[in-house]
Amino acid sequence: MLNCKFMRLDRVHYGWIVALASAGIMAACSLSVYTFGVFLEPLITDFEWDRGPLSLAPSIAFMVAGALAIVTGKLSDKYGPRILVSLGGIMMGAGFVLMSQVSTLGDTYIFWGLFIGLAFGCLISPLVSTIPRWFVQKRGIAVSILATGFGVGAIVSPLLAHMLISAHGWQKAFLILGVIAWAIIIPLAQFVRKSPAQMGRRPYGDPDDADGTVIDAPMGGVSLGEALRSISFWIYGAIGFLYFFCLQAIVVHIVPHATASGIPEIAAASILSVIAGCSVASRASAGFVSDKLGTRRALSLCLMLSALAFVWLIFAQAIWAFYVFAIALGLAYGGVIPLATLVPSELFGTKSLGAIIGALMLYNTIGGAGGAPFAGYVFDTTGSYHTALPVLATVSIVTAVLGVVLWKYRGQGRQDA
Repeated sequence: MLNCKFMRLDRVHYGWIVALASAGIMAACSLSVYTFGVFLEPLITDFEWDRGPLSLAPSIAFMVAGALAIVTGKLSDKYGPRILVSLGGIMMGAGFVLMSQVSTLGDTYIFWGLFIGLAFGCLISPLVSTIPRWFVQKRGIAVSILATGFGVGAIVSPLLAHMLISAHGWQKAFLILGVIAWAIIIPLAQFVRKSPAQMGRRPYGDPDDADGTVIDAPMGGVSLGEALRSISFWIYGAIGFLYFFCLQAIVVHIVPHATASGIPEIAAASILSVIAGCSVASRASAGFVSDKLGTRRALSLCLMLSALAFVWLIFAQAIWAFYVFAIALGLAYGGVIPLATLVPSELFGTKSLGAIIGALMLYNTIGGAGGAPFAGYVFDTTGSYHTALPVLATVSIVTAVLGVVLWKYRGQGRQDA
């Protein structure tokens, strides 16, 4: 009976193991994205820092991750993701542990901005560029599994951080989160391999895989230089820049904005969990939807829904209105994340996908780096976030328009390069 179980495991294509391990790693990565906003108020209370300067810490992390992403993408293309992902796990855990000892704003810039940024740069680009190499068929489903892992982690992260802070204080909460990051990321990284050829296999769904033989065939697509000369690359880069500008402002400041509107703290923290929870449904279904509608059309629809959510947020005052916003943004955001891998792989192929996604990630991180400080400085200047909300809504509408342009644009990266 035991032998039968092992035989069934042997018939599971290793690509699915890579996808599941990557999903677990991404769940742990969500700790570095969805918890800082929960720690914001305790840090401000203890140290009397302004929101704007404190919000620079996650922005620095975004900038560091973006600057590193091209390098780690190229290294992953050449050597594989396992060492990079392991290093990222070590850095992420260290960043959380060091944050438990923070005493100055400069400490937050180093411990969160530098350590978490380095971790993110080592994790995201290698992981999201590895999955498409393992699949010819059901690539969308595999990428959705990866994105769903991040979404599941995002549901748990803000509530876990809030509970740990309430029970143990913010210092021990940081310490515990660091140990969790180490315990999840480092072991799972050992299962992530560069490509099927590295293990003597072909991608899942490759018709030539029927006899189990392997030929290390070259991967199709364009180089980073060719992608940079394509119009679609710059359109998609602009979409990422603007979208993550808005998104990061929400991730860091929606909890304090809700509490300033009279929402209880635990209910305010749950807004992030609702966003993450709704994103899981769209992350899981994005692969199916993109297969039916096409990746660029699906992306355009997600950006339109996101724009509507930001317009709605301008008028939100009661908790139910915040939840409506969270549901809409979660569904939109959950679709955008897996499409961030599927769209570039469709436009540019998998040959240099790690480097290309790394370059696109630079747009995302620069935009995200601006969003949180912008909202923080608006609050410090005006005493509320109400001036920032129409700006975020306008930027989101522009992003949706660019999504339509990318959808309707006839050229592709492989053709217009």
